[in-house]
Amino acid sequence: MGERACRLHRRSARAALALALFAGVPNAVSALQIEFDYRYDTRGFFTDLATGEPLAERRAMLDLAASFYGGFTDTLTAIAPGAGDSWSVSFVHPSLGGPGVTLVNETIAADTLRIYVGGSPSAPGVLGFAGTGSNLQASGDAAFVDAVTTRGQAGVAQGTDYATWGGYIWFNASNDWYFGADASGLTAGQPDFLTTATHEIGHILGFGEAHAWYANVDPDSGLFVGANAVAAYGGGVPLDRYGSHWAEGTYSLRDGVLQETMMDPSTPAGERQLPTALDYAGFADIGWQVSAVPEPAGWALLLSGVGVVAVARRRRRIGLPEAGCS
Repeated sequence: MGERACRLHRRSARAALALALFAGVPNAVSALQIEFDYRYDTRGFFTDLATGEPLAERRAMLDLAASFYGGFTDTLTAIAPGAGDSWSVSFVHPSLGGPGVTLVNETIAADTLRIYVGGSPSAPGVLGFAGTGSNLQASGDAAFVDAVTTRGQAGVAQGTDYATWGGYIWFNASNDWYFGADASGLTAGQPDFLTTATHEIGHILGFGEAHAWYANVDPDSGLFVGANAVAAYGGGVPLDRYGSHWAEGTYSLRDGVLQETMMDPSTPAGERQLPTALDYAGFADIGWQVSAVPEPAGWALLLSGVGVVAVARRRRRIGLPEAGCS
């Protein structure tokens, strides 16, 4: 066995151990809920503009992407403005269909993140980007301000935990996406929507973005040294040049199979890459309570009910320091 193969074998064994450890995490707190909001889907990426009807196949794949975080648990305080309370956050229009969006006094349920989504044509190559917005402001009762800024998580300010109200994702409609649930339908040159959507949700969940993420980056070596990731990888994990993804060519296990990690900067066209043990370990290191996540319930139903949209280009991701970008 060559040196590289030996390294991968050792890492796969460690990843299997890490995944087994995640499986033992008790679900003492509430499961994370991710809800998608389509009000800014103004250029028809998830909605038929002629009829106003949802593009069900695309929305189903977005829900499927969220389900890969179904093993995440935490205790996130509801954002519910009362008398004298106010909050706001600004972000890029999810369809690039107008000026930036500023949300004011939205109500978000406990243990829930809301993600605003859309898409529009742009230069091919970049598939999408995501973020949690800017200029987050809150005033009023102290408990309300805490709910907005930290969702009641005491370690956020110290960089030992992570929480957010939600975020936004833009998808590039110029790419000829593969929207199928069955990976066997992917062909060479096709970008996989499920992989990209799951990746971008990961950035909203703090991967490569949170203060707690950068608190785990060793300033001398530039390696990610969170305890869970080190256990899964067997040492500090190399990062990309922005420090917001695993380095290109980083491998771990998914369902017992060695795979390039989902949260590295790119995925070869025609491939599907879903979260590996190392990906989940990174999320655990920034504060999510992570249980092993099996194939989502309803997968077989989606395989039979979700249509396939085909033909495309080589997938390419470009990391940005301020937001997750594919």
